[in-house]
Amino acid sequence: MTNSIVQGNQNMEQICERYKRLYAALIFDVLEHMGHSYQAVSHELVPLAQGMKIAGPAFTVKGTTTCEKDESKRYKRLAMIKQMTHPCIEVRDAGTPFHVALYGELSATTAKAHGAVGALVDGGIRDSSHLIKMDFPVFARYRNPVEAFGRWMMLDYQVPVLVHGELTETVRVDPGDFIFGDLDGVMVVPKDLTLPVLEECERVMGIEDVARVEFARGDDPVAVFERHKRL
Repeated sequence: MTNSIVQGNQNMEQICERYKRLYAALIFDVLEHMGHSYQAVSHELVPLAQGMKIAGPAFTVKGTTTCEKDESKRYKRLAMIKQMTHPCIEVRDAGTPFHVALYGELSATTAKAHGAVGALVDGGIRDSSHLIKMDFPVFARYRNPVEAFGRWMMLDYQVPVLVHGELTETVRVDPGDFIFGDLDGVMVVPKDLTLPVLEECERVMGIEDVARVEFARGDDPVAVFERHKRL
């Protein structure tokens, strides 16, 4: 197993576990308060199954359309997987306007063995039942059975990529940016803000937990809101 990524003195596995206690709407609010309002990925990218959640630094893959069935390109993509570091989220950009499955069971199985803990695919996936049985979280735009080989190929990896955005046409994802996704959607946290956003989200969640109890017992909602302004 490859070594875990370390950010500062924080082990990335621990950071991921802390992020998994959060939710996308809270991360959006905190990022917006910090001046980063356009980090939400398009609502078209959804989890393959209920309850799936992704949290980890991005390992980016840039692709393009092709009509060649060049085996050397396939081997290059397979070799790329060996460069992954646990615990990363593989992020594949659209790469092609055609409806092909950019990701499937074998991609996930190989990536998981080399450190990936999930995938964000701005396009199609296949082998869905296998992915669900693997309990490997994948977010994608659609599902179909169409083989990508001979229709799509990898250009490069660990370079900046663009994925469809919610408030903007695209959201840039740089290698190492933190990817978080749950049932509400996917957020891209700039790499340098990974810990500041996490710590602020945890602070706000503490406030919410207290306010939630007071709202539920019927306290004056205006007074509760004034006492526990989040941001």
